[in-house]
Amino acid sequence: MTDTPHLITDAMIHELAERQAALRPDALALEFEGKSETYGELNARANQVANALVSLGVKPGDRVVWLAQNLGSFWHFLVGAAKMGAVLTPLNWRLAPAEISAILADANPTLAVGEAAFLDAVDMGDTIEADRVFDVESTDGRSLTAIIDGQSNNAPDYAPRLEDAVIQLYTSGTTGLPKGVILSNAAYKALGDAGLKTGVLHRQSADEAILHAIPHFHVAGVNFGMMAFQRSMPIHQHRQFDPAAIVAAAQGTKPFSVFLVPAMIMMVLEAAKKMQASLTKLSQILYGAAPMPGALLEAAMATMPDTIFAQFYGMTETTGGLSYLAHKDHLDPITRTAAGKAMVGCEVKIVDASTGAEVPVGEVGEVLTRSGHLMDGYWQRPDATAEAIKDGWYWSGDAGRVDENGFIYVVDRIKDMIISGGENIYPAELENALSSHPAVLECAMVGAPDEKWGEIVKAFVVCRSDADLSADDVIDHLKERIASFKLPRAVEFLEALPRNPSGKILKTTLRTM
Repeated sequence: MTDTPHLITDAMIHELAERQAALRPDALALEFEGKSETYGELNARANQVANALVSLGVKPGDRVVWLAQNLGSFWHFLVGAAKMGAVLTPLNWRLAPAEISAILADANPTLAVGEAAFLDAVDMGDTIEADRVFDVESTDGRSLTAIIDGQSNNAPDYAPRLEDAVIQLYTSGTTGLPKGVILSNAAYKALGDAGLKTGVLHRQSADEAILHAIPHFHVAGVNFGMMAFQRSMPIHQHRQFDPAAIVAAAQGTKPFSVFLVPAMIMMVLEAAKKMQASLTKLSQILYGAAPMPGALLEAAMATMPDTIFAQFYGMTETTGGLSYLAHKDHLDPITRTAAGKAMVGCEVKIVDASTGAEVPVGEVGEVLTRSGHLMDGYWQRPDATAEAIKDGWYWSGDAGRVDENGFIYVVDRIKDMIISGGENIYPAELENALSSHPAVLECAMVGAPDEKWGEIVKAFVVCRSDADLSADDVIDHLKERIASFKLPRAVEFLEALPRNPSGKILKTTLRTM
């Protein structure tokens, strides 16, 4: 392992770019679709973006909506907005136009920028005037390019503060309208320092780079780029996730670190198998955002025995950080099932969800956390904020336990727990057991109403393309691994599980089925 040169510590988002530009102005910072930028160029462009926003009347604290895929210019806007005090608000371009319109109305932005295909599909209504909507790629009348090009590349006349909100991310919205999570400079500075002290992402070679394909509207998408800036690692930006493109990138000479959610890892493994290609150039795989089935993790580690695996557990509300499972802990069959240990500076406790009383070590309860990188709150929702953060502790809604060594094990979402005949059943346990069947590609368990038992377990199963599986096969496989009262009473086979763009399975959709 090599030490990363010019590690940037104790810095806000805009300072990461500025310090890299001062230390390594000619070093590669960003590659996107055949175009490269140095740190000096990236910081200068961010200054121009900041000055363009000011020229368009954007003021500190204003929301600037970003509605585009993973363009390289996202990093100019993120850093540029931070430099002049605006709050970048990336929206999920995969949502239906009506859903985007509802979020726009909630965000109440001063300016909206994005790709024409997405902007044109959305009814802006009374939220924002047409002359405040700009295309970031075209050169027509709505393009920002000419405005940005005409700006000074000197930093704007504004001194960013720790308390400034810097980004507003909307939660996945698996139920109800997504909430705007407000994250500050202070939160990102605290998370960056916690990551370094915890030992997150050590560069393995001088030429290792970040392969970025996680959505920018996801907290992991923002965080992964900030890790790159902090560690002097160039970002190789992909417009969107494409498993075949990930495999193709792994055939070059450059080693890559990549962040993927488990569903993406599964698709990359499938693509590599289909393409008969090696994944040895994936030096490190960081993963999170959803539970990793044990069978999938074993398959990934077997396919890439020299790759470093590291897991993050956290929420948008915790700026993505809570705990970290290092590679060495993946080598132990017990600890590899954990979500890791609390990051440095992050407190975790397990409480009875109904009383708030801390439970004994090893017992299951709700996961609570307290740190310097909690959200400021939910945008314009003080009641929801007060419900989520009590006495400085964020109530995650996750059921989990902590062992005597400090490892956190996330059992399931509390709301996903199935109560059948008075017994608590956690779907994740069943899903993990069934995922070990060689014919199962993925699966999900939900509670279905039942007059006798209150709820019964129903299994939704996606089979591998070359597999033949029956409901009896599913039950027989589980009988050897779980108690009989937990067994599914119904099995349904699907072509694919419904997911949101963050990769999380939409169990609310499955329950309606």
